[in-house]
Amino acid sequence: MVYLNPGGFNFGPKNLDGYGISNIAFAVIYSIFLYAACIYLWLLRHHPIVKMRKVGLMLMAVIVLHVFCFLVFTVYFMNGVWPCSVEFWAMNLYLPIGIGLFQAANQQLLMVSRQQTQLMTSNDTYKPLLPSRGRGIGTRRYWLWRFKLWYRSISTQGKYEGLVLIGMILQFTVSMIVYNISRKFNRYGIVSHHTSPALCRRGWEWAPSVIWQFLWNYFFGPYLLWKIHMIRDIYHWRLQTFIAVVAGLPGTPLWLMAVYTDKFAPVNKYWLPAMWFVPGMMAMEIVTVAFPIYQTIKHQRAAREISRILAGFDQKTLDSSNDSVTLHSTMAPGSLKATRNGKMHSMESLDQCLAGDDNGLQLYASCVELNGENIMFLKRVITFKQQCSHAFRSACDPSPEFRHARMDMFRQALEIFLTLVHSSTATYPINIESPIYSRLDAMFGPATALIALCTGSSRITPVSTASTSVTPWDDPPQQQRTSSQATTPAEGYPSFPLRALPKRSYPKSSSTDQGNQSNNNSSSEHIMSVHSEHGKSSLDNEAAAYDPLDGVQVPARFDESVFDAAFKSIRYMVWSETWQRYMLWKQKPGRESDGHAI
Repeated sequence: MVYLNPGGFNFGPKNLDGYGISNIAFAVIYSIFLYAACIYLWLLRHHPIVKMRKVGLMLMAVIVLHVFCFLVFTVYFMNGVWPCSVEFWAMNLYLPIGIGLFQAANQQLLMVSRQQTQLMTSNDTYKPLLPSRGRGIGTRRYWLWRFKLWYRSISTQGKYEGLVLIGMILQFTVSMIVYNISRKFNRYGIVSHHTSPALCRRGWEWAPSVIWQFLWNYFFGPYLLWKIHMIRDIYHWRLQTFIAVVAGLPGTPLWLMAVYTDKFAPVNKYWLPAMWFVPGMMAMEIVTVAFPIYQTIKHQRAAREISRILAGFDQKTLDSSNDSVTLHSTMAPGSLKATRNGKMHSMESLDQCLAGDDNGLQLYASCVELNGENIMFLKRVITFKQQCSHAFRSACDPSPEFRHARMDMFRQALEIFLTLVHSSTATYPINIESPIYSRLDAMFGPATALIALCTGSSRITPVSTASTSVTPWDDPPQQQRTSSQATTPAEGYPSFPLRALPKRSYPKSSSTDQGNQSNNNSSSEHIMSVHSEHGKSSLDNEAAAYDPLDGVQVPARFDESVFDAAFKSIRYMVWSETWQRYMLWKQKPGRESDGHAI
């Protein structure tokens, strides 16, 4: 029979009974598995499923909460060895800070859903870059200017995290005041009295430590669940948030009863008051790491299965004119969940959807899979190539009209790069290979710095203007600019959205018009006009003065195939994953064929 100390937690020798040793053994084993899961997620932090969850903040919340849980598991074994002040600070630091970080991390689903919706409805959503230098460095006006630019550049999630940080500071301040004014913890206090170790762990001083836990589980958490109740994501992220909120509900009431009522005294001998938080926190930790791990393993298994299937097929068969390709000969029964009846829908069916006016795929990707930037990128690149082909056919190579058309196409390509590709300006950058991204950054990086620095500040250094030699320009500047003029975009920072200036219009084919009527994000309204060699009749003088690309020439390597490598990569990823799931989703009962039932 396992020995159990009859006195329980009585501030005597360490409890080396079976229960005390079991607590330590369980805490160590659980910690090993939990930290292994955290390391696994950190190694996969660049995976799209993990990256969208803001894995750094998520793991920090899990670790802080687990430190609190581990300390609670050791309290019975130590049997009062920890001083009362140590337990006070553990309750007032690890518990509220962990809950605060967890609250900030769980806002991510709501923020991602909102930003995906904004990405579909807004045409020029890109983040500004903070300037690295400014006038009057060190003065009060300079720091106010820097704070203004920083505040304008941070996202809603960043502002929410700032409020959580302010709450942590207030929590620490209140705890420090309570600790210093109470004689239970020191000799210079002004309230309460010196008491025994047992009575020291009871009293009004401990109540502020659970305020954040109470607010999260009974106010902020339920409000968040109400805000996300309409989200139907395939990652079960909403279910994860629901479990995390509900699991913590019993903790605070049971802790209050255990601390402030004598009826819990027999229970408190073995199940200390702080242990009432542990089951809920363990559930919060487990669902936080288990759900993304399960989704990444599921995604990797599906990717391996698709690769195995494609290995036994001729790529030309997948691009055939058939609406679907039967894969019975190479697919294991029930192995590919994204298909039905052993069929995978062809690449051509995806191309037809992208070229058409059906927004169902875009809605599904943005609202269900939360990766609508991929579909938007494909559609905008298709429109870009169509407009390039028509614009370049309308002008002869050496003519000024050809140079104007080329600059206009460069501006439209630059907007695609700013809003969907660049890692610092895009709200949700597409997931492409590093060599492809490097080539695009070399092409558009200098112009990106000039554009983005006009609306905010920079996490990257401005790398080029028209007068530098970083990128070989194929046309001579239309007018000579002085060195001071070349750097002015980084000083005044006027507000300059990419589509602020009037556009140059090109006749479009009927196919282009059909695609653009359904896709507001790929129309020619974003193309900014450029100054003509003979005047500025299309621009007023004020708008022309704020054009950061004035005088910048198009790189020599720029043409309509600039996005081909990225397009091919994203197109294959969408076809092998999103497209197959979307077609299966449409076949379920109750789904409308046009996708608007989401």
